[in-house]
Amino acid sequence: MKVILEAQHAVGHPQVRGVGQYALNMIQALLRNKAFDYELTFFDFDREVGNHLRAATYFSEYGVPVHECNELDYRIASRESSVFASRSYNDYTNTDGDIYHFMCPVSIPTNLTGKMILTAHDVSWRSYPGVISPNATMLHDIAIERIERVQPFIIADSKSAKSEVLQFLNVPTERVEVVYIAYDEEEMYPDKADVSDLVSSEYLLFVGTLERKKNIIRIIDTFNHIAEKYKDLKLVLGGKPTWDNPDEIYECVNNSPYTERIVMPGYIDTITKRRLMSNALCFVFPSICEGFGIPVLEAMACGCPVITADNTSLPEVGGDAAIYVNAYDTEQLTYEMERVVDSESLRREMISKGFLQAKKFSWDKTAEQVENIYRQVAAE
Repeated sequence: MKVILEAQHAVGHPQVRGVGQYALNMIQALLRNKAFDYELTFFDFDREVGNHLRAATYFSEYGVPVHECNELDYRIASRESSVFASRSYNDYTNTDGDIYHFMCPVSIPTNLTGKMILTAHDVSWRSYPGVISPNATMLHDIAIERIERVQPFIIADSKSAKSEVLQFLNVPTERVEVVYIAYDEEEMYPDKADVSDLVSSEYLLFVGTLERKKNIIRIIDTFNHIAEKYKDLKLVLGGKPTWDNPDEIYECVNNSPYTERIVMPGYIDTITKRRLMSNALCFVFPSICEGFGIPVLEAMACGCPVITADNTSLPEVGGDAAIYVNAYDTEQLTYEMERVVDSESLRREMISKGFLQAKKFSWDKTAEQVENIYRQVAAE
């Protein structure tokens, strides 16, 4: 059986994060298993952003056929259904597969020969209006229209994500299945290497995209509440903003009376992330909503206590190893931050539980479950 894997989000940006991280790890796990004849597709109009170079870096060792379409801009294909009015995705990419697996809703075509499988990470823009920009909301709404039109089989990252899909999309329950994702076990593990070039004292850590739904402003406000008590404590906010990120996060940092103790290193590579997580007093991730929440697992795998929110998928990911707070309750977050900072024994207990929780997830297990779905859909 020939399975076409859409690699757009894995190769479309030099700094892999979010959906791109999912796509990259998912594809690599499937290619390692070699259960089917796999081929990859992506768009890169006139090779303007160099997707082919990243594809070679990530996938050349697997010897998998790669189909790059240079006559169509992915951004146009995501917005304009007219591009598929007279030509199929098969024609654009020169592929003929039994199964096509698209790694994100903002990518699916409306003209395809073959059976379509889609990973839907969440429907947060409907559950929590305002957490993403109006432009991103528009793109995702277009994706919903396409999903309801073509009716693919849907893989959801979590039970919470599945619940959102069934609430907001007109799709049958039996065509939505939960497959938990994972973290990169080879890259994320305890690493106590020195990070004094970034932060020279004890610190609390956030790592992720700097966007509204990650609740960054509340993290900063909470740090402002405890910074006077812990005079040497710092806050590290690792990550870059989305391209349409509001300026409010930077304004909040600049207006903090403790702005000199808030470290913003920008995008951090995997090694730096591992070391920051391994040395932090606590990983703080009170996100307003998450389809899964890979950083929670990454922090646990690195031996870092985790405080996260009690909403959406996060309790599924953190199990009994995390401390949970209401994402909108600054007082509760403040209390839990202080409790973790003050208690070494609590931190040790959370670290032990975190290691056990992280071991429940692996990309190889995820790939096997996805391959079973390929067989299931192919037999329909």
